[in-house]
Amino acid sequence: RIEYVKVDYKVNPNHNTYKSDGYKYFRPFPNLRFAYKINERNRLTAFYSQRVDRPNEVDIRIFPKYDEPELLKVGNPTLKPQFTHMVELGYKNNWEKGFFYLSGFHKIVNGTITRIATIVPGNTIIYNIFQNAGRSYNTGGELLIQQRLAPWLSVNISSTIYQNTINAFTVQNQYPVPTIYSMRKESILSGNLKWNAQLKLAKKTDIQLSATYLAPDLIAQGKIGSRFSADLGIKKQIQNGKGELFFNGNDIFNTLKIKREINGYGFRLTSTDYFETQIFRLGYSYKF
Repeated sequence: RIEYVKVDYKVNPNHNTYKSDGYKYFRPFPNLRFAYKINERNRLTAFYSQRVDRPNEVDIRIFPKYDEPELLKVGNPTLKPQFTHMVELGYKNNWEKGFFYLSGFHKIVNGTITRIATIVPGNTIIYNIFQNAGRSYNTGGELLIQQRLAPWLSVNISSTIYQNTINAFTVQNQYPVPTIYSMRKESILSGNLKWNAQLKLAKKTDIQLSATYLAPDLIAQGKIGSRFSADLGIKKQIQNGKGELFFNGNDIFNTLKIKREINGYGFRLTSTDYFETQIFRLGYSYKF
């Protein structure tokens, strides 16, 4: 894929902080995948890709938004895209009732988009503003195992362990007045664990249960805490397969919350965000 992009941000010329800005680029975004079949059960793969994540409207919006009286979020119309390079080497082994896949990967992100929090002397408000924080890396490995334990039960488990690194960087928050923030190089060992089970029961009833655990991780200016959630899905065919009753539940234990610790110049912010992640759906569908 080849992209040519030219973006212009039009800002009120009388705005006391920001001026009209934008960006442009013309570059390819290759995706290459190679596979070597050793035999019927063993295969080697190599994968390389490039992608771009462009700022969305919320990221560049210059209108302040209060999350709470002490925390104000502002967009940044000078924000640029982040570009990601990723390479992955993998090995897959198949057997009669399942397989496992083992891979190693290295990811480089240039112009990492993140929020940077600063305060102004004499003011207790924390200004949280999107910035391009330089270069970051992820290097690690993944293991995926899928197994049919019985005619009515299949399970797959995946685990990822990686070293997350953010290079040293310096940025300047323009709002409400120019404020410089610098961070030294930081690194952390993190990972995740995912589990999924599918059950095929009598009378055309299927159940799926999944759970995800994310270990503490590194973010610009601090850390993000561990997270856990579980989802449940049940469906039953009726009316000779033309009708279906279903029940879905997301975050069924209501455990998914985002805890962050931010260390800035002259302040420390600890926050826990609760989203509307616990949702249950009950429905019926019919095929004509």
